[in-house]
Amino acid sequence: MLDRRIIGYLHWQPRLGRGAPAALAPLGEVVVGLDDVEQSILTVVLTEKGSVPGQPEKCCRLAPYIDRRPAIAIPNISREIFDAIAIWEPRVVVDRVAITREDFAHWSFPVFWRLRSDVAREIRRTIIRLPKERIPQGALNAA
Repeated sequence: MLDRRIIGYLHWQPRLGRGAPAALAPLGEVVVGLDDVEQSILTVVLTEKGSVPGQPEKCCRLAPYIDRRPAIAIPNISREIFDAIAIWEPRVVVDRVAITREDFAHWSFPVFWRLRSDVAREIRRTIIRLPKERIPQGALNAA
């Protein structure tokens, strides 16, 4: 069991098992800082609206636009992604959602976002620990 007291970050969450590296992550691993925000954005976009118990409006409604003509699907998918992130991930400001064609029937949707300034101040943190060989001998014995 993960002891939350040892996590030195305000913005964190358990690592989800998406993709090969994350699926192999050990149980109890967390993502922090910008990785936390990015994982949250992926979760909001890749979770279908209506699938979260108790919050039926949470996340993104993409299924109705699959197999639609690009002229209909692209603007609707862009709007859905933009709106879902704007509503459900308040730590970021979405600049735009772009559409790129990967091949005949495969598209990707790069999302250009930035942290809100008050959140950026919370995420920037550097923890510095001196190696034991750099700590004066008397200080180690006093602790």
